[in-house]
Amino acid sequence: MVIEEVSRIEGKNNESLWDKIDEYYNKILNTEELLLKGSSNKNLVKVTPSFNHFLSYNIPLNSKQSDLYSKVYQTVAFDERIYQNASGEALFPLYNGNNEINGYFVDTTDGVKAYKESSFKNSLWFSNIPDDMEWLLIFNNPREAVAFHQKFDLDKALYIALGEINYETTKLLFQIKNLTKSKRLIVSFTGEKKIESYIRDLNFFSFMDSSNFSMQLYDGEIKVGFKIGEEKTFVRFYNSVRRYNEGLSKSFLKYNKIIDQHRINKYSITVSQEGNRLSVRVPLEVNAIKFFVWSYYKNYLKNSIDILKPKLNSWFLEYESSQSITLKGKEEILKTYKIAL
Repeated sequence: MVIEEVSRIEGKNNESLWDKIDEYYNKILNTEELLLKGSSNKNLVKVTPSFNHFLSYNIPLNSKQSDLYSKVYQTVAFDERIYQNASGEALFPLYNGNNEINGYFVDTTDGVKAYKESSFKNSLWFSNIPDDMEWLLIFNNPREAVAFHQKFDLDKALYIALGEINYETTKLLFQIKNLTKSKRLIVSFTGEKKIESYIRDLNFFSFMDSSNFSMQLYDGEIKVGFKIGEEKTFVRFYNSVRRYNEGLSKSFLKYNKIIDQHRINKYSITVSQEGNRLSVRVPLEVNAIKFFVWSYYKNYLKNSIDILKPKLNSWFLEYESSQSITLKGKEEILKTYKIAL
């Protein structure tokens, strides 16, 4: 930027480009208005090339933290996976592809978010890997993971939180999956509203196998594309969509004497074939999106993943609602939380 700036300025005495750059830098360094108040080179500290300033942010978790964290932070699964900051807010370390901490989730009164300059784009949080692992569970933040653990107390489980679903984070996820040789992948995204959780599911599908599943979000609708697959699989999927649309029309007639086909079409799921792929339009409406996620999962993914959803909007709310009922969470069967219609 400096070079581009000074290259357009003619020097007083035909100075070279490098003379002008040096003069420009000295001008900036001698401009007091551009210096931070109280700043001085005397306050700078030399550090080693391996210095990681993120490590200076975390403090061991106080045992007086909320029951959600104080009961688990010293357990095998969550040891050194939950800290706190100077304000007492819970911090969860984010790990990059080199297994280095490069940020944190922070649990605030306004929700779970990125802490300070942390970024979710190329890192994720995960609990400690058990010696003998059966369950690999994915959430959108660590608070949801801990609440789920408090409710079900699964043995042999690894919890992972993706603050952002993209190529880099899912690549890390599947590297962990392959490394641990987990038997089952369980997806359990949530959101402030149910519709957010289903959109996260679709986004995750697109990164499970980008060559097969694609998703685009538009104003009022979602466009999805994927391979047709085996004929019997496609027939089951297509028939389920047809039944959904028929049910939509029947429901409309409960409150209207005449079918408004334009309105019915607006909220119907449409399927078309393009070569060996299907193109599906899903209206941006919670029942339609939930149905599509369920049908695609049931017909195309049930042998590779499971999808769990809390009855309330989040696992944290599920955890809170069961606190007054002794051991309710530990007695619940996971099957009752599988996505269903």
